[in-house]
Amino acid sequence: MLCRVADSLFWMSRYIERAENTVRLVDVTLQTLLESEHSSEDISYRHWSPILSSLGDQELFESHCSETSSLEVTHFLTFSRENPSSVFSCVASARENARMIRDQISAEMWEVINRLYLYLKNTDAERVCREVNFDFFHRIKEFSILFQGITESTFTHQLGYEFIICGRQLERADKTCRILDAKRFMGTVSQVEDDALDTAQWAALLRGCSAFEAYHRTYVSDVSGDHVRELLMLSRNFPRSVLFCIDRLQKAMHAISKCPLTHFSNEAERRVGLLISRLNYATPSELADDKAHQLIEDIEDDLADIAQELSARYMFAEIVDPAAELVES
Repeated sequence: MLCRVADSLFWMSRYIERAENTVRLVDVTLQTLLESEHSSEDISYRHWSPILSSLGDQELFESHCSETSSLEVTHFLTFSRENPSSVFSCVASARENARMIRDQISAEMWEVINRLYLYLKNTDAERVCREVNFDFFHRIKEFSILFQGITESTFTHQLGYEFIICGRQLERADKTCRILDAKRFMGTVSQVEDDALDTAQWAALLRGCSAFEAYHRTYVSDVSGDHVRELLMLSRNFPRSVLFCIDRLQKAMHAISKCPLTHFSNEAERRVGLLISRLNYATPSELADDKAHQLIEDIEDDLADIAQELSARYMFAEIVDPAAELVES
């Protein structure tokens, strides 16, 4: 497989997943604002500021937007063409990557991406942001899930498929961390302890990760922060948990290299193995309020390094069979 094809497959998948997860972050924050019933735009921006910061977009937002209202932030994260990480920009980038390799993907995959792009392009952005249209956010998530299902059903499960999986799982693990870490900032708006509000915030976060039903099937109890973190970080069964995503990423990477899971053939595989081991042996104390943030930051840094190593190994250099290297050595 050509490096440019692998690169386009990887980024097509990653951009679609990024668009979906940005929508999830916006959805969670807007739900939190509604639950807290704050009308002050200053207080609203204090909800948005950590989200922008975690996405690396705060400086860009403040340089392009004169207002710091909730409406402006929602538009910036969803429709802005000046923000390369906005939902619209991500879908446009995914479509461009898909266009370059149309002969490599199924017609159904191209049609879904193109429909999503046209849907966003023809949507009344101002109205969606002003009216806080949750149906719109739900529709974007549906398009993303449809694309994943069509990919599973119509794209050959060979080498290119594994690059699609790598892009999706890397992005999903990263954004699950960011959604989970957003809760750390939610309590800074109000200085008053409010157990009901805290529970509502955790519930909104679960819904943002499509994990509300999975949570209650797993714990059969009221929503608590410790259990939410455990589910979204360490579950081996929930497909949006960090551990589940990284485990699937490892399998895809080893399917590409043909190296057994018990060994590693490159730095990316070594880093993934170390990260899985850290999560497998994580203790409840590492998920406590005061330590969870550091663990999440470490995971985000590791995922960024893994993505760089993966790109350097396969997408801008010749793919080398690790088994051949072992024979030669």
